[in-house]
Amino acid sequence: MHTIHITRIIALCAALSLAVLLAAERARAEDYQYQYFKEEKERYVPFSDYIPKSRLHFKAVPHYLEDYYLLYGMKQYYNENSLRKNIERMKIALECKFRHPSEALIKIENEDEYSKYRNLMFMHINMLIMRDHMKIAARYDKRRIYFYNLDFAKEIAESLDTAEELYSRALPYWEEAHRYAGRASEYRLTTDLGFIESERYSIVRGELDYGRIINGHLARVRERKRELDRTGSADR
Repeated sequence: MHTIHITRIIALCAALSLAVLLAAERARAEDYQYQYFKEEKERYVPFSDYIPKSRLHFKAVPHYLEDYYLLYGMKQYYNENSLRKNIERMKIALECKFRHPSEALIKIENEDEYSKYRNLMFMHINMLIMRDHMKIAARYDKRRIYFYNLDFAKEIAESLDTAEELYSRALPYWEEAHRYAGRASEYRLTTDLGFIESERYSIVRGELDYGRIINGHLARVRERKRELDRTGSADR
């Protein structure tokens, strides 16, 4: 019996030693992974780390421009309600303060980076509002009018009025986006806002000109409205 007892103690010690060794290996592995991803960790911070500890008790409540921007959602299949909801959220974002530079969506290292970051975010949010107005307008824009559509001339005219109004609402947001793109381009540095930086570059080079596109839509809508008026006058 004494021998069995000693054997059990030896087996237990061996098991404990193995557990300690495995824990140490896991710790080293985690440390290795941390070191391996250290550069990425410094550049890209988890969303949970954006929120100061003093705000953790109400972290679900948006307060800053970035908070509302992160609420923007565009599914593959969207409806007018979701588009209008996004527009309202982005309008609120434009009226909100930015987070502290240490809590920005990208790593900020100096004042010029933070200034360009703010201009890029203003530009991009104005672009989102503009595009959503255009998406809704397209739902009311009757691109072609056939002879058999004239039985519904009144309804088509009302729909075109709505499209014209929405295209007109989109235009000032494009003008603001264009203005902020120019201001952001004054800083000779590149931020980590990759897609938004590309958007800015296309705008300032004239490759992306929504002013021309929107004015083209407005001209065609007004021409179709005149066409309906002429047809209605001829019928009378």
